Amino acid sequence: MENFQTTLQREVSLRGIGLHTGCQSTITFRPAPPNTGIRFFRTDLPASLPIPARVRFVVATQRGTTLGLNGHRIHTVEHVLSACAGLSLDNADILLDGPEPPAMDGSALPFVRALLQGGLQTQKDGVKRFLRLPHPIRYESDASSFIAEPSEAPEIHVTYTHPHVLVQRQSFGTPLNPDAYLGEIAGARTFCFQEELEFFKKNGLAKGGSLDNAVVIGPDKIHTRENRLRYADEFVRHKFLDLLGDLALLGRELKIKLRAVRSGHTHNVAFAKLLEEAARKLRKNQTCS
Repeated sequence: MENFQTTLQREVSLRGIGLHTGCQSTITFRPAPPNTGIRFFRTDLPASLPIPARVRFVVATQRGTTLGLNGHRIHTVEHVLSACAGLSLDNADILLDGPEPPAMDGSALPFVRALLQGGLQTQKDGVKRFLRLPHPIRYESDASSFIAEPSEAPEIHVTYTHPHVLVQRQSFGTPLNPDAYLGEIAGARTFCFQEELEFFKKNGLAKGGSLDNAVVIGPDKIHTRENRLRYADEFVRHKFLDLLGDLALLGRELKIKLRAVRSGHTHNVAFAKLLEEAARKLRKNQTCS
């Protein structure tokens, strides 16, 4: 399976409420041919074109990553794409009958379980495509920084800092493979600070947010439906989850070691564009040599 592309054996669906739009939707994962990549389809819109899960189709990054084409949008794609990348899934058509995937429990775990239920199959007429770098790539903006270097043993290490007494500094790193993703990353839920709730309301965000699909950090207490964190450092693990989902927009399996500090969707996407350009130049030079 390592040298060939993968897709699903059979279609599988989930239904729930979108985190930001508050719209109910059904998401269906379907098998796709080799070299298709991941594509989103808005089945509720007439004559809607497929929206490739590629970085050039990102149209917004406020509190989530939004893809768009010809005025049609798919909001908050990062958790779904993180699940696909975490399982090393190369090709799938993702159908949505609404503008946003269901939030489920705020993590990628329900999507991972659905994909595993659908089953993964090797596509021996499609060679797996990797993202390789010619040299280290750096990005710095505000307090955020990223550095990626070439590596045949891919790994991501993320540091998240916040002055809140219940957060402060959290760091987490792991090799990139399905077992590590399923055990260490997939279950980490999205989170926000209690003082952000009024901002969300005023700006039409988190309309579907609740303690069923998010962790709320209060002044001196963590609020969750489960009354506990799943990991002591769940916040940085969710940052890892989001980062992997945004980097999935490169459309290739990563062959890098990456260290990221204070990652977020806007910076993730900007960094992904740098990686894509560097990798494109490397492939061009190898073709011409």
